[in-house]
Amino acid sequence: MLDTNMKTQLRAYLEKLTKPVELIATLDDSAKSAEIKELLTEIAELSEKVTFKEDNTLAVRKPSFLITNPGSHQGPRFCRFSAGS
Repeated sequence: MLDTNMKTQLRAYLEKLTKPVELIATLDDSAKSAEIKELLTEIAELSEKVTFKEDNTLAVRKPSFLITNPGSHQGPRFCRFSAGS
């Protein structure tokens, strides 16, 4: 999903992290969920300080993902929604 140039730029940014970050996705069976999962997996593979997991037990809009400290469920959540054609 991410091209080589984007991975290089993102890796350089992630090297500056001083604390671990967890990406928590709440997904469904949609194509958009598959894209989000692929993207977050690729991001997590770029740094030892970034982990990715799915948690479909959360009562939130799907698909969405949260950027948080490990073990927390607080932080910015990004949701996909249809804005029309």
